[in-house]
Amino acid sequence: MRVVNRLAALLLGLVLLAGGLLALVEGVLAAAGRRPWPVDFARWYGPLTRTPLSSSVVLGVSIGIGVLGILVLLLELRPWAPVRLGIRRADDPRPLTWWVLRRSVERQVSAACDGVPGLSETHTRLRGRDQRWRLVVRPRGRNDARPDVDRTVAAVLDRVAAPGAVRVRVALRRPKRVA
Repeated sequence: MRVVNRLAALLLGLVLLAGGLLALVEGVLAAAGRRPWPVDFARWYGPLTRTPLSSSVVLGVSIGIGVLGILVLLLELRPWAPVRLGIRRADDPRPLTWWVLRRSVERQVSAACDGVPGLSETHTRLRGRDQRWRLVVRPRGRNDARPDVDRTVAAVLDRVAAPGAVRVRVALRRPKRVA
């Protein structure tokens, strides 16, 4: 979503810059007593002053802009997954100084679980903040492989120096049938 936010900010900035330059040019031309050049002021200002606020067009545009604004606000208020997570051993009293990329840990867990015999197509999702990680691991395999998954996930989390209390949920999916 970060890319969408940056593109939206760029588009808004360009629109505001173009509007400001247009207003500047129109203001300079009006101050000089010259005829408007890019936009004929009388052509668009006249109909706007004659359109009542109770018009269905004004009402429809207002509702559309309001719904769009509320939608953008709700999308921005949604809590997004952090890009990086803090690491520290539970027995280490020093303050937090190291970070790991969330997606990197997800890939490491997936690759390690896919290396276990009988497991494949592992999907992982890591959420949380700093010292409160929540990990969901969803490999495709039989239920008797659950202890192997637990050991593998614990080894990967130990290797990346995850905080002590990581909530891990393993949800094994049924293996695909081979015809």
